[in-house]
Amino acid sequence: MIFFPQDPQLQKELTAKTDEINRGRREIRQLVTRPIEPAELGLLGAAQIARLDRHRTEKDQQSDGQLWLVSSRPIEALPPEAFNTARRQEWGIENGCYYVLDVSGDEDKRLRARNLNSLSVLALLNRVSVAVWKKTKTQRQSYYDWREDRKAKPAALLRLLCASP
Repeated sequence: MIFFPQDPQLQKELTAKTDEINRGRREIRQLVTRPIEPAELGLLGAAQIARLDRHRTEKDQQSDGQLWLVSSRPIEALPPEAFNTARRQEWGIENGCYYVLDVSGDEDKRLRARNLNSLSVLALLNRVSVAVWKKTKTQRQSYYDWREDRKAKPAALLRLLCASP
């Protein structure tokens, strides 16, 4: 089976396209999806496969990219527009948590553990720490400054963690 549906109506139903200006660059994203059986891909639970084509223009320079995506959710549960949006929103996770942990939290240098269980616990506590920072920080307070301030006040942090939401 070829990937793109030949029927124009079906092709329209299985395609989502966005054209936006993001951080000063124009980005066109087109996602085409189709149902798939897990055996076709050799991936248990696969319900649909999609191809995402990206075209970016920034300062007169153009770049193209292509990603192949798989979801366990069928097209009825995750239509092309929602699939495209979900893929786009992954960057919110990257910028909202991992960037804070890597840059401000110095996670790569600070997380030293002798066994996998200890590393897992420390990583979880770091993520909880970022979530608490986001809820309680003062305006423009960096994660590093917030963390250093809380080290000096463990009782206040404990009260905060034990308080009901």
